[in-house]
Amino acid sequence: MGKSKKILLIVLIPVLLAAMLTAAYFIKQRMNIANAPDPGEFAELYTGEIFEAVKNGELPEELFEKGISDNVTMQIEKMPESEEGKLLYDYCLSDISFILDGGTLQDGLNAQQKIILSYPTLEGLSDGMNGEINEKLSQIVAEAKTPDEIYTEDNNFRPEIVENLYTELLKSRLNEGQKQKKSTEFTILLKYGKGEWKIENWDEVRAGFLSWADGVDFDAEAENIKAEATAELTCIPFRYSIDETALRAPSPDQSKFYVTEDAVEIEAMLQSDEAKKLIGDRELLFSSDIERIPGTPIHFYLDETILAISWQQVEAKAVGTYSEVIVADGSQIRRRIAGDQYENFEHKTTSDFAADCNAVLTLGGDFYHHDRNCGIVVYNREIYRFDPDTCDTCYITTDGDMLFSYRGQFTTQEEAQAFVDENDILFSLAFGPVLIDDGKDMCPDTYQWGEINDHYARSALGMLGDKHYLALNINCQQPGYYYLATLRDAADAMLRAGCVKAYALDGGQTATTVFNTELINPVQFGWEKPISDVIYFGTAVSEK
Repeated sequence: MGKSKKILLIVLIPVLLAAMLTAAYFIKQRMNIANAPDPGEFAELYTGEIFEAVKNGELPEELFEKGISDNVTMQIEKMPESEEGKLLYDYCLSDISFILDGGTLQDGLNAQQKIILSYPTLEGLSDGMNGEINEKLSQIVAEAKTPDEIYTEDNNFRPEIVENLYTELLKSRLNEGQKQKKSTEFTILLKYGKGEWKIENWDEVRAGFLSWADGVDFDAEAENIKAEATAELTCIPFRYSIDETALRAPSPDQSKFYVTEDAVEIEAMLQSDEAKKLIGDRELLFSSDIERIPGTPIHFYLDETILAISWQQVEAKAVGTYSEVIVADGSQIRRRIAGDQYENFEHKTTSDFAADCNAVLTLGGDFYHHDRNCGIVVYNREIYRFDPDTCDTCYITTDGDMLFSYRGQFTTQEEAQAFVDENDILFSLAFGPVLIDDGKDMCPDTYQWGEINDHYARSALGMLGDKHYLALNINCQQPGYYYLATLRDAADAMLRAGCVKAYALDGGQTATTVFNTELINPVQFGWEKPISDVIYFGTAVSEK
């Protein structure tokens, strides 16, 4: 072989080897491309595993082989610590979803897969929540037995009540299922090598899958929602009340009953914050300027729901026992009948009624069971007797107002029942007549009941204003006051006192006033007569 041929072989052999290797490489690449699995299937499987890792907070160990370091987690940077923050976190995390939006293979060994991630947002969660919290607070106030259960000393709602309401309402909202959503798009870049696809842009993929919490501080968001939801809390006045079906009031605080002959002491107690809050802008009739009968005591009771003052002064040369009462709620003026049902034949003294009813102040009633048909008897909202032409009737509404119907005003019981229903009337008094209505003198010259122009012990119930009452008994007493009065005398006394409404109750021995359980007025013939019913005022402070 010539020298030139040897040189040619030396040159060609490497070239041929390189060509063979290149050909083998391309053959292998073609074989790899031919054998490479579908990148879309890989992306779907792999992203599904990553998606589950988002919910679990950690990547499974088997994914480490895909080129991800073992210190990678799928947790957000700042995990929530508060209960409400965790609720928001779980709310967002519970409804995340993703879809694969097509797949593109590039030059055989590279591929990309677009991912669309959908997730709930926190926008709008506080909308309307303030109104709902105030509505819930109204229910809580209505159901509470004492203001201490719901208010602090500075008259704000207890923080724990507001906090619990907010958390409860937040949970309810998060469970409603009507969520506003956002979406994020990102692309997974895949490269095939050594028999498998691998993700090339892991940081971008991780950021994409955690975009639902990007920049969100769930604890702070919970506080922001709470601040909006509780920004304007309506301070709802606590309503003290007695259930209308209750047979007796709560027991009054015996330590708050007070007896003195010094009117200045009573005036001092009326300057207390508790008294001022209950009295409000009302003007009291009682004052130290009243010319009381010498040596007679003043009876006094005050708690946050009732103020009662009883004293005695001369009326029609006889003993006028006045009782001024202010209550927080209309439910505190009540009626009790012996046997607790209409037409029961039991009778009890006013003092016995008072003890049984837990009354602060008790008055003899209309003696409905006396041997007469008189007026319209309403008890527990139902008409039991309808005799509209014989007397005026006084009605007590659930708000504590006094309404009247006059003789002959109603022609049918249905008409009267409609009046009862429309005015939310709980019970009536049937004796009369009406003495004062809308500030006007209504005392008649003649009347079927009560011998109004003769001299007897008299009893009347009136109103000085809203939930502000005045009761009067005129009785005789020896020595010095052994006189009795006409109904005109009683009406004039109530007019002078400033009553805007007044109604005559049964007089004679029924004209009784009991403060706590003590009879405080002189009764005709010197002893209490058992009667069928009473009117009483009770405290609405629940017994603890």
